[in-house]
Amino acid sequence: MRYLFIDFDSFFASVEQQFDPRLRGKPVGVVPSLGVETTCCIAASYEAKAHGVRTGTLVHEARDKCPGIRFVEGNHKRYVKVHDAIKEAVEKCLHIEKVMSIDEMYGRLPPHWRSPEEAIAKAQEIKAAVRKAVGPHITGSIGIGPNRFVAKIASKMRKPDGLMLITEADLPEALYPLKLDDLHGIGRRMLLRLKSRGIRTVEQLCKCPRYKLRQIWGGVVGERFHAALRGADLPELETKRSTLSHSHVLAPEFRSFSGAEAVLHRLLQKACRRLRSMEYYTSHLSVYVRFGHERSGRWHREIRIFPTQDSVTLTQCLQTLWEQRPYDAPNPTKTSVVLSGLIPATSHTPSLFPEENQLRRIQLQLAMDQLNIRYGGRAVYYANSHKAQAAHAAAPMRIAFNHIPDLKLERD
Repeated sequence: MRYLFIDFDSFFASVEQQFDPRLRGKPVGVVPSLGVETTCCIAASYEAKAHGVRTGTLVHEARDKCPGIRFVEGNHKRYVKVHDAIKEAVEKCLHIEKVMSIDEMYGRLPPHWRSPEEAIAKAQEIKAAVRKAVGPHITGSIGIGPNRFVAKIASKMRKPDGLMLITEADLPEALYPLKLDDLHGIGRRMLLRLKSRGIRTVEQLCKCPRYKLRQIWGGVVGERFHAALRGADLPELETKRSTLSHSHVLAPEFRSFSGAEAVLHRLLQKACRRLRSMEYYTSHLSVYVRFGHERSGRWHREIRIFPTQDSVTLTQCLQTLWEQRPYDAPNPTKTSVVLSGLIPATSHTPSLFPEENQLRRIQLQLAMDQLNIRYGGRAVYYANSHKAQAAHAAAPMRIAFNHIPDLKLERD
């Protein structure tokens, strides 16, 4: 037993139930904002899941499936604070090797804790520590296995509040009852590809020879998958950050062209602040807007630029793109800003002929960042986002799957 993986159960909804006793034992749907029928649940309690409500279920569909469901607006700052408290509690029991997302993390078991008995005892210790730190209604399911891949799968096999151990001797037979898309790394497209090759069960997948999986995956990833299914502890592939993004479903009062423009500028300024704090430069700006409902039109424009982290330069680019918007489209309902082509500051080659004003602006923006960290994210900002900055409903802090906000940067 080398890895212990923790997957918290319906995390957002569980946090709401922990903090509000009236929600305990009741079906709960967490939504971006209340009173918007076209939005969807970003989380659902297990009581709601029993009625078929899932992440992504539209509000009106959730109400049809579960007439007694209670909707609450997501409190992302609270979720990050609870996440931080959980990390602190787990770290006292076992070093966290990596935080995968707001509700997933894993640690590597040292040699003296690798027997099944010791590993289970450590898992129970972690559960007790989390209960003490954040309360009994926020539970986590723990998987223990010979590698990260198997431990992650095991964490999902006995939800909620489960504990599952899979030894190397149990593999791959212990995985046979699962569906193909229960395995991490098999998404919709890969599922279709596997089925086109006659592989419809996990048992058939596990019995595939290594060379065939290499052919299906189109490279060495298939061979790694073959080894992972059998418990091999392979080194993690190095990944590079390539994008940084912010998106927001617009509140009703911002579903206009002027409202969407203000929110886009607020999203861009938040993205620029993150860009500088992470010490990256961007060479590509993309803007996405959804008009009307989900099936209505989507619009996007993009522009390539000399690598920069200057808010003014990027704001000018955003304004250029926004002027190309379709003026006859329905009211906008969602906006997104994406910075891509990221370059670490250590690899960035500055211009041979930098503008003096731009260098001074960067110094000013770094000073603004420090003021915003100290006094809140709306303390100092550029005026083009004033309408959105002045309203707390506009682009509040949100948690993405692969990004846990830094409360110092996101504090309003």
